[in-house]
Amino acid sequence: MRKQNDIIRILIFVFAALIALLVIGGGIYLFSASKKLKAIALQPDFSETSLEVGTQYTFTINTTPKKASIKKATCVVDDPTSSFEISDSGKAVLTTGMNEGNVTVYIECKDIKSQVLTFSIVDSVARAQAEAAAQAEAQKAEEEAKLAEEEAAAAEAAAKKYVKATGDDVNVRSTNSTDGDVLGKAKKGDMFEKVEDVDDWTHIMYKGQDGYMKTEFLTEISEEEYQEGATSEGESETAEADTKKDEKKEEKKTEAAAEENNEENNEEKKTQSKEEAEAKAAADAAKAAEDAQKAAEEAAAAVAAAAAAQPATYNLCGVNLTASQYHKILDMWKYATPNGTDEEAKAFHEAHHSAGDIQNIIQSYGIQ
Repeated sequence: MRKQNDIIRILIFVFAALIALLVIGGGIYLFSASKKLKAIALQPDFSETSLEVGTQYTFTINTTPKKASIKKATCVVDDPTSSFEISDSGKAVLTTGMNEGNVTVYIECKDIKSQVLTFSIVDSVARAQAEAAAQAEAQKAEEEAKLAEEEAAAAEAAAKKYVKATGDDVNVRSTNSTDGDVLGKAKKGDMFEKVEDVDDWTHIMYKGQDGYMKTEFLTEISEEEYQEGATSEGESETAEADTKKDEKKEEKKTEAAAEENNEENNEEKKTQSKEEAEAKAAADAAKAAEDAQKAAEEAAAAVAAAAAAQPATYNLCGVNLTASQYHKILDMWKYATPNGTDEEAKAFHEAHHSAGDIQNIIQSYGIQ
């Protein structure tokens, strides 16, 4: 009987031990299941959607459940010039490269993958420098155009202008007012050097002194016409003097005959002056055409010489560029070099950029 009781006690003990093992195993299973990783989420610790080149950005890693282990997690980034890793603080750290473009990151652990995040990478310093250079060029062009306009206006102001009277017996006054003293009267066809316009008056040089005439009785003429008129006036005075001498010698001629003879002489001189003016105008036009052709030939030769002095293309990282493209790309990255020289900028590009990077830079900035 005692032996039977001992066996019963042993069986009870074994049964209790089995129950305890089951409870402990179930607890361990439930505890492990509660910490098994089910989901990963990346939360950026920044608000920017465009990231700066060569800069670190951190992400908070959220897991479900919260205490799930991610020690064996793998950080993935698609840009070979950028890095993405988990720091000692448990944060995911993205360090952007020096190339502009897009970068995609995510975390993967035990076949559990976080959401995929994509950001654009920009070089705001280089862009600001390019914009500043473009603005400087535009401002320089504007200043040069303004200077050219001022020079043209100055040249125009410095050029002498001439006017001719269209009315007969028009008063020439000492001031631009009807109250001014009358210095004399201008006949129709009289020509004067113009100084300036003053309201509805024109400031002229009248017999070596300042005079003013109503603008409505004047019309502007060319320097050639003024010079021809001055020559004709001198010839007319000489002819009149000769006529007076002839009249004194020929006292028997009547006054009517003398006037008729004088008119014939004047008509002949006018015809001769017109022919001389036409010949002079033709000669001036031929000379102007010859000078214009010579200037065009010299300009073409200068352009050809300048083009010959510069290489047709420049090679940067295996990409053939125009002179303008080459120097603009170098200027954009001089800030990253010690001394900001073309040679250092070229070495920097060749060390950090590929031919594809150069093509992307040209397309992104629209460099021509």
